[in-house]
Amino acid sequence: MNDHAGKTQTQQAKLDRFCLDHAGVGIYQISDKDGRILTVNQQACKDLGYSKEELESMTIFELDPNFAKSHKKEWHAHRVKIRQKGSGTIETLHKRKDGSIMPVEVTISYLDFEGETISFSFAKDITKRKQAEKALQEKEQLFRTTLYSIGDGVITCDTQGYVRNINAVGEELTGWKEPEALGQPIEVVFNIISEYTRKTVSNPVKEVFSKGKIVGLANHTLLISKNGKETPIADSGAPIFSDDNQIIGAVLVFRDQTEERIHQQELKKSRNYFASLLNNLPGMAFRCRNEADWPMEYLSSGCKKLTGYGRQELTNRTGINYGDLIHPEDRKKVWESVQKAMTSNEAYQIEYRIFTKENSLKWVWEQGAPAPGYISGNQNLIEGFITDVSEFKHLEQQLKENDRLKTAFLQNVSHEIRTPLNAILGFSELIKQPGLEEKERNEYINIVQSGGEKLLSILNNVLELSRIETGVISVDKSPVPVNKILQELHALFSPQAAEKNLQLLLQKEDTELVFNTDYTKLNQILTNLISNSIKYTDEGTVEFGYEQKPQELLFFVKDTGMGISKEQQEKVFERFYRSDNPKMLKHEGVGLGLSICLGFIDVLNGKIWLESEPEKGTSFYFSLPRS
Repeated sequence: MNDHAGKTQTQQAKLDRFCLDHAGVGIYQISDKDGRILTVNQQACKDLGYSKEELESMTIFELDPNFAKSHKKEWHAHRVKIRQKGSGTIETLHKRKDGSIMPVEVTISYLDFEGETISFSFAKDITKRKQAEKALQEKEQLFRTTLYSIGDGVITCDTQGYVRNINAVGEELTGWKEPEALGQPIEVVFNIISEYTRKTVSNPVKEVFSKGKIVGLANHTLLISKNGKETPIADSGAPIFSDDNQIIGAVLVFRDQTEERIHQQELKKSRNYFASLLNNLPGMAFRCRNEADWPMEYLSSGCKKLTGYGRQELTNRTGINYGDLIHPEDRKKVWESVQKAMTSNEAYQIEYRIFTKENSLKWVWEQGAPAPGYISGNQNLIEGFITDVSEFKHLEQQLKENDRLKTAFLQNVSHEIRTPLNAILGFSELIKQPGLEEKERNEYINIVQSGGEKLLSILNNVLELSRIETGVISVDKSPVPVNKILQELHALFSPQAAEKNLQLLLQKEDTELVFNTDYTKLNQILTNLISNSIKYTDEGTVEFGYEQKPQELLFFVKDTGMGISKEQQEKVFERFYRSDNPKMLKHEGVGLGLSICLGFIDVLNGKIWLESEPEKGTSFYFSLPRS
């Protein structure tokens, strides 16, 4: 029996020790005299990374940074205080073996054991709790920072309707400072009445709690501050939910509407000027019935300038409706666009053409929308504005034309520049080759020089056209010996014509004619025309010269080349234009020569035209005034 009892006691002791070692908290017995660690359980070793032997050879001052050796007196005082109470709990720090710090909650208990008072310290690792507390603090700080930085007034309350927070704007509007507002019923701090009836308005917090959703105040609500000041406000209330989707409070957000009310008054005043404004707009305001002929109910006075008709003519059903003015080709488009907007109850915008009373054609832009406030004979009404955009449409066409010309310029110039540039680069490389014979070297040099001259010519033409279009071109008139300039041109182009077996003929008078004009421009006009004629003539003759007229001098350049069709004759003077005739496309050129001729002749107050027939040649004529 005794053996059995002894065996049982041994097993119980082991069980007790097992429980202590796996209690989930570190258990320490510490000497009150010198702070030595007398014994520890396995959980303490596990938490700190020390062995049992290591911990039991240390003092609390080595383990707890808050009670280092310099603070022994504080530790002893702390232990005396707890001993007097019997137990106590503090939060402190324990230093692990690897040097890291572990926050702990230590409960110290003094117990009587076999006539001796001993103490045990129970140290619980609270790292996760501290992390959660830190996250909560950061969240709380973020909330408060957000709350107090909002530009509107903000008040939060709990589910009982007592104030929990109020920001600076809320303090200013309500007259309540946050410390005195905390715990007050929301109706006391946020005291609102109807601007019209002067009766108390139900606080939106009640509706927030009852409906569980965002609610807003009715219009014309006044906030009565603590000192009696009345402020018109707009506000909304919203529930505050917990993580498990339970309402734990409400938030009111409100703003001062004083400025808005002032603007509303100003807007009301401005309506008095609305009719005057409509009548001075560059277009006309309208209201019409939604019918195919668009009978007008109202028109502003701009109607006369836009359409040529007075308001009475289009609104009194005198036999003409606005729909009669719309170009027949555009009527279907206008009708369908408006019907689509009416069906979807949306605004519309549309451009179309109208004929005015004087039968002139105008492009107009119309913006309108259904007018739900008006009903006439069960027909929906439309309100809107119509203005003249003819000038904009013209500019739009010009922009499109400029885009087309830019594209043509890039295509033509890039091609024409690339050809001589490739020749220059290619033959420049060949010239570098050692052992090149002199004859070949000279040929290559001539090709490079020819390519450079072509590039220079293209660039000169582009620059010349730029000067013409920007208006920076000047006229420098002087006495010009006409026969002499023509003879020089004949000598210049004779070798070029001879290469193609063409006859180059010159028609001039026997006596020298001196003509007051710009020598350089006249020379370039004739050079461009003669060069073109030789380029596009494969056989026959090229003839140029002049005839004297009473008030002008008539110059001409005629050839027996491929000719120009009627359709293309209207385009030959356009910038960068090149014929789509395959025979002409094989020749180089960027399409600037005739544009430059036209520009020069315009600044010289002359005229230029042509006569041509496909496969029978072309004759260019231009006249310059004698004065």
